[in-house]
Amino acid sequence: MLYQIYNAGKFISRGMGKHITRVIDSDELIYVLRGTLHMFEEDSSFTLTAGSFLFLRKGRKHGGTAPYPKDLIFFWLHFQDMDNFLDTLPRTGQCKEDSFLSTYLQNFLVEQSRRNIDRKILDLLFLLIIQEIRRAAEREETEKNPTVTPLAGAAKEYLLLHYKEDDLSLSSAAENLHCNTEYLGRIFHSSFGKSFSSMLNDKRMQYASFLLRESSMSIKEIALACGFRDPGYFHRKFHLYYALSPSKYRSGHLPGHKNC
Repeated sequence: MLYQIYNAGKFISRGMGKHITRVIDSDELIYVLRGTLHMFEEDSSFTLTAGSFLFLRKGRKHGGTAPYPKDLIFFWLHFQDMDNFLDTLPRTGQCKEDSFLSTYLQNFLVEQSRRNIDRKILDLLFLLIIQEIRRAAEREETEKNPTVTPLAGAAKEYLLLHYKEDDLSLSSAAENLHCNTEYLGRIFHSSFGKSFSSMLNDKRMQYASFLLRESSMSIKEIALACGFRDPGYFHRKFHLYYALSPSKYRSGHLPGHKNC
C-alpha cells in the first residue's frame, strides 16, 4: 500500500459555522467521535454520526451542508493514496463501539506533536487505522450478505494485504487460515462471485496500471512489485486485461493532465 501522510487533527465544535466548501489536493479521512456531521462531496451527501467514517477524495469539491452542532467532535487525517487502495474500501461506514479506530487516531496526534517525529510510528499507526476500517467494512459486508462467510471475508482480507507477494495463492491463503484449499476456493467463489485467483489478478493489474502511470520504474521492476516473477507472463496477463501492452499503456498516459 503506497501512501503519503500529511497531517491530522481533532475538531471540537463551538456550535458555530460549518465545514468550508473546497477542493484539496489530498485524500482525507474523517471519523466522528461525537455528535452529527453533515457533509457533501460533489453530488453525494453524507450524514455522519458517532462512530462513522468518511473518505473524501482529492480533487473533488466537498463541504458542509449544515452548521456544526455544539457536541460535535471529529478526527481528520490528510494523506495521499498512491496505489488506489481506497478503491478496496467503502466511501463511508460505521465502526463498532469496541473499535480501536479512535485510539489509533488519538495516538497519531500524540506522535505528530512530538518535537522529533518518528515517521515509522506514524506509518504504523496509519496502517492500523486503515486496517481497522477494512475490518469494519468486512464485518458490515458479512452482516449484509449472509453468503459472505467469515472465512471467505478473512481470505479476501488476506488477499488485499498480501497481493504484492509473488508466493500468494489460494493454497498459501488456506494454509495461513488453517483450512482446506478446495473448500476455501468454493466458499470464496460463492461469496464474491469470482475466484481467489481472479480477484488477485484484478488487484495486481490495478496496481500495475497505477505504477505505469505514476512511477518511473521499468516494466520489469513493476512486474516484480506486483507479484510476478516472470516479466513475460506479466506482459501477457496485462495485455489480456487491458488489451494493451504495458509499454503502450504507459505511453498513452504520458504526457497528459492529471487531476490532483
